[in-house]
Amino acid sequence: MTTEATEILLIKNMTLICVLIWTLLCCCFTESRGQVTVTQPAAVTSALGDSVTIKCKTSQSVYGSNSLAWYQQRDGQPPKLLIYAANTRESGISDRFSGSGSNSDFTLTISRVQAEDAAVYYCQSFHYPNSQDVFTFGGGTRLLVNLGRTLPTLTVLPPSSEEVQQGEATLTCLANKGFPSDWSLSWKVDDSSGSWEESGSPGVLQEDGLYSWSSTLRLPADQWRKVGSVTCEATQGSQTPLSETLRRDQCSQS
Repeated sequence: MTTEATEILLIKNMTLICVLIWTLLCCCFTESRGQVTVTQPAAVTSALGDSVTIKCKTSQSVYGSNSLAWYQQRDGQPPKLLIYAANTRESGISDRFSGSGSNSDFTLTISRVQAEDAAVYYCQSFHYPNSQDVFTFGGGTRLLVNLGRTLPTLTVLPPSSEEVQQGEATLTCLANKGFPSDWSLSWKVDDSSGSWEESGSPGVLQEDGLYSWSSTLRLPADQWRKVGSVTCEATQGSQTPLSETLRRDQCSQS
């Protein structure tokens, strides 16, 4: 191949590469301009019996001006459709839930709020750019139902004899049906704090709007055999803590 032919081939290849790069850039910018964002507040709070609204805003008008749905998701459960077409209730949904809005601004209203309404609410938009179906979810809004300060019930579970025989003792503290969510659990062994291993879980929201927590205490088996009692304490803010004590002599021999 002559030098001139080589130069022509290089020019053609460079031209093709430039065309490909330009095409990719155009596609990227087109996609960026067509991207849909859906915005919701992170959380809202309501007292029992009140009404509360949750806003949803889309960056572009939805298809047909009303292609927006609302979903409710309780902790540990799949989402449940509440509203479709902006204001139409799904079959079986209470009339306490209503939707409104059009184009890019929508609202979910919950009337006569009940404890079981505590959940995360998602809006979902539908757009049809370039004859393509595009469904977009918002980030979700958690509804916090203010039930007032509710004292949880504490239960302390002893280690199993099988575990103690293997050289370790794990105790579990369960705190059930408390409110609000910022209760915390801690341990005392023979009425004193120490450097033993503790672990806990954050509050889990239940269907009734109350929370549950758990914490574990791990001790070497030989230390457990010398223990007189263990106490689980639940504290919330500056309030007087709750406590539940388990005496080792109340447990089966381990």
